[in-house]
Amino acid sequence: MELQLLLLIAASFALGYLVKGRWGQPGAAIRNDHITGLPSRKDFEYRLALGLKTRCDIGLIIIDLDEFKTVNDQQGHLAGDSLLQEAASTLLHQTSKIGTLFRWGGDEFVLLITESPQELGTLCNQIEERFEAANIGLSCSTGSARQQAGDSAAAFFERADQDLYSNKS
Repeated sequence: MELQLLLLIAASFALGYLVKGRWGQPGAAIRNDHITGLPSRKDFEYRLALGLKTRCDIGLIIIDLDEFKTVNDQQGHLAGDSLLQEAASTLLHQTSKIGTLFRWGGDEFVLLITESPQELGTLCNQIEERFEAANIGLSCSTGSARQQAGDSAAAFFERADQDLYSNKS
């Protein structure tokens, strides 16, 4: 009887541990974007905050798919999702040795680069040229920023976002 009670207690602890590990904490299924499979915005925000705390030499590139709204409007959202998957695959192939690619949301991706190269502008141009050469039916625009002392995540991202919008105009 005592042995059965101990086994029952042990089993309930094991079950509780599994449930907490699976649903009690953010796991891969929660942190990956459901359309592209890339790490999500939430994961990006976590890694960026961590990088800013450790004061690494971080570079950030925002990648925006040009005229993506037209695809959704004319061909439907399922076609748009398929194109997002293809764009994510293309970008991941191009950037996997440089940094970590995340899906920000909508038609935007972000590339977080630790130990970033001195010239992010050149890297942005290469990403745009290689993306267009992949011939998936879209082009992209980029904006970049390098970490500065005392940066908040918002200020750092805003600089890259402003660079993106100045490059698009």
